[in-house]
Amino acid sequence: MGDLSGGMKCVKYTLFAFNFLFWLMGAAMLGLGIFLLVDSNTAGSVLSLNGVPTGELFAGGIVLVVAGSITMIVGFFGCCGAIKESQCMLVTFAVFLCCLVAVEIAVGVYYVVAKDRVNDLIENGLNSLANKNYTEYSTAEQALIDTLQKELECCGMNSTDDWNPKPTSCTCDISLANCETPGYWTRACTPQVIAFIARNIYIIGGVGIAFGVIMIIGAVLACCLCNAVKKSRNEIA
Repeated sequence: MGDLSGGMKCVKYTLFAFNFLFWLMGAAMLGLGIFLLVDSNTAGSVLSLNGVPTGELFAGGIVLVVAGSITMIVGFFGCCGAIKESQCMLVTFAVFLCCLVAVEIAVGVYYVVAKDRVNDLIENGLNSLANKNYTEYSTAEQALIDTLQKELECCGMNSTDDWNPKPTSCTCDISLANCETPGYWTRACTPQVIAFIARNIYIIGGVGIAFGVIMIIGAVLACCLCNAVKKSRNEIA
């Protein structure tokens, strides 16, 4: 292992610290996912998700295990590559990050190109919630509907007449706008969700770009460190 310059030593330990935190985050996700998979009922009680069906907790556990495993693998290569000054690991880490950036760009491009189709899929998914009355849905589905109605100040998916009787999440203070006697929101939720996405798409995109920039910086730092390691070893040779 050759001697690195002061600047490259700083890059080395910064890269290690960043990836160690990244690895810990992945470990937490993996641990929670395994907890959900091993005992969904106990996990639901501990996490105050008693009303959520076991099947949905199990599916969430699988997602967390997969995401946590990928995060840990990327963090492992970043940590070990930095601290051991391993060119192979640093290159692998940089490739992983570039692949993640490529996936993120692909998702963003797909949304821009197929924006109307994506909105249609969202709209169809929301409209399908109106196929049954509110009381026929599971506790988890009712919680989703209640959240939409409270946050977006709306009632029903296609129409305010979708639910009979109306759930308490449809109620409002008649002194507020869009609230009619005897105290129910006058707007359907599907148009409000589409409008919410349209209003916040730039924020969502900005967060995505920020993550992409961070990953690109990580890949560049890994490549710089890899190059510095190669030069220091060549000097020794």
